[in-house]
Amino acid sequence: MLPAELNILVVDDHPLFRQGVRFFLESFSPITLVKEAGNGREALQVLAEELIHLVLLDLQMPVMDGVALTQAIKADFPGVKVLVLTSFAGWEKVYPSLQAGADGYLLKDAKPEQLEAAIQAVMTGGHYFEPQVTSEMLTFLNRDQTEKDNLTTEELTQREMEVLSLITAGLGNKDIAQQLFISEKTVKTHVANIFGKLQVKSRTQAALYATRLGWFKPTQ
Repeated sequence: MLPAELNILVVDDHPLFRQGVRFFLESFSPITLVKEAGNGREALQVLAEELIHLVLLDLQMPVMDGVALTQAIKADFPGVKVLVLTSFAGWEKVYPSLQAGADGYLLKDAKPEQLEAAIQAVMTGGHYFEPQVTSEMLTFLNRDQTEKDNLTTEELTQREMEVLSLITAGLGNKDIAQQLFISEKTVKTHVANIFGKLQVKSRTQAALYATRLGWFKPTQ
């Protein structure tokens, strides 16, 4: 369930794009505040002055780009969710944004209902993968195999695999607990164990890792 009040910051160096996104967001009932910023530095100033729950950001921006902004947000405002809006500007920036802790990504030309679904997913503790972006991302990742790809599903317990499958489906801890009939605290323990075994730092990274190795497929 989304919070009763939802404040969003749209960060992009193109005013017309920001205004278009803002126009849609202001029609989305849980949203009570929509702020704008033209680059990462401006965004951090807004975050310091306003209560923001979610940042929608572009990757290619002057002064401070989306990767650097994501890193700063997760370091200084860890409770704020980050949703990347990409136009396939370069996977060398998309992937680092996920490593920095971005909670999801979708294309700039996504349909309004996709943006709404992405917001709902990340604000309820899950993540969002736009299917076309995921396909391109996996192709990019497969060019750079690492030794930890030798990990097999046998190294995770059956329950950890169940939790990981639901993480890959975009569910947050509360929904996972309800699905598996276990406590949310137990889910958090399993998630921590999964992160340790996969050597990842976020749910998005864990889901991408599992999808890359063909263990599961994202549902979006």
